[in-house]
Amino acid sequence: MRTPQHSIRIMKAVDFVRKQRSGGSKPLLLRLEDGRIAHVKFQRNPQTTRSLVNDLIGTLLGHSLKAPVAEAVLVDVPSTLRAQIPYLTKYRWLPGLQFGTIYIEDAIPIKQSKRHQDISNWSELPLCALLETWLFNQDVKLSHVLCVPENGMSRFMIVDHGFIFPSGPLWSIHDLKRRKGEFPSPDALTWLALRSPHRFNFEDALNRISALSSDNITSVISLVPAEWGLSSQRMRAIADFLAYRQKKLGNVATKFQTLWNRNKEEVDDDVKTPDSPSSSLNLPLVAEPVTFHEVPHIPDVPFKEDMSQSSEKESKKSDPR
Repeated sequence: MRTPQHSIRIMKAVDFVRKQRSGGSKPLLLRLEDGRIAHVKFQRNPQTTRSLVNDLIGTLLGHSLKAPVAEAVLVDVPSTLRAQIPYLTKYRWLPGLQFGTIYIEDAIPIKQSKRHQDISNWSELPLCALLETWLFNQDVKLSHVLCVPENGMSRFMIVDHGFIFPSGPLWSIHDLKRRKGEFPSPDALTWLALRSPHRFNFEDALNRISALSSDNITSVISLVPAEWGLSSQRMRAIADFLAYRQKKLGNVATKFQTLWNRNKEEVDDDVKTPDSPSSSLNLPLVAEPVTFHEVPHIPDVPFKEDMSQSSEKESKKSDPR
């Protein structure tokens, strides 16, 4: 599947590996036709098909920015695998295109790793923070920050964007309009930043997100498979929501940079990319203040299926796809 700016591979699932040990969407590990294993979320999972929409958009926007996010694929699960995947029947899930990310066997949640100081990509933390705040990700937690061994050190990567946008998978067009000025604080990333001895520079992160054109954003949204039921009205609402918030990130970046560098010596050891030679605070400000929104803790437990389905029905009545 391809647009002028973006593409995502469609890979056929050939074998069931196992169910994942956690996750409210009840994800499964499936072997793909190229031999790799994918972490797969299904249509009509307990967190609704909309969680697949969110995950695809959030992950692909991360790819566009070269942020450390998981490699995304659309996984074609044929009906012939039904006998091997009893969960298709148990949870009334549908065969067809599902959302997948390539599984990395030796990746572990960073909260279980004691190697914070061995992280090699600290310079990407500001980009991740701005990205997740821009997307209104309400589910940034340490279990979604993975530590991946690499060349004797480790790098972090962000996974799971199913709860981006206000109200998570159950968002409505009204939610996007009403809460477009709120910016969730990714406390897990701040926790990491405050435990790093480095100072952080947000200039490059802000420039990258600001450089995304409306065509870039729209082309990512257009990659959502038609069978996932995202209407053209909802697509436009997402594009408008992100475009509005994109213009407000200057103040957000300034707030983060001030907080993350608090009580750190002002020496020239800022963690920055080659595109950010300056360590000075040189971020554009917007006149209108932004609101940081404290997000309540979301436990790693599934929604009740009847609750998620009834919410979808109510959403369809008031805001048809």
